[in-house]
Amino acid sequence: MSTRSRKVLVASVVLAILVLANTETIVGWLRDLGIIPFAQHIQSEYVTGAAIAVIVALLVLAPGRAVWAVGGRRCPVCDSLLLRQGRYCAECGSRV
Repeated sequence: MSTRSRKVLVASVVLAILVLANTETIVGWLRDLGIIPFAQHIQSEYVTGAAIAVIVALLVLAPGRAVWAVGGRRCPVCDSLLLRQGRYCAECGSRV
């Protein structure tokens, strides 16, 4: 586990604890802004069972690489997924 992933893990745990500790305050703030009634309206109009079934079917039928490759780059030589910000491909060694 790299240092960056540890930092992200610690930051997300701290953020989760803060959000869970202040849930009532956050809900009250969202209710005062009118976001909760708006979300309920959107849910009742657009998020039906059929829409959820279509979304799940598309996620199941999508190829495995398509879901993960949204935020990543690909090597122009060997077409492997580049997860790091390096200048060289880990698979074939070509410059990216």
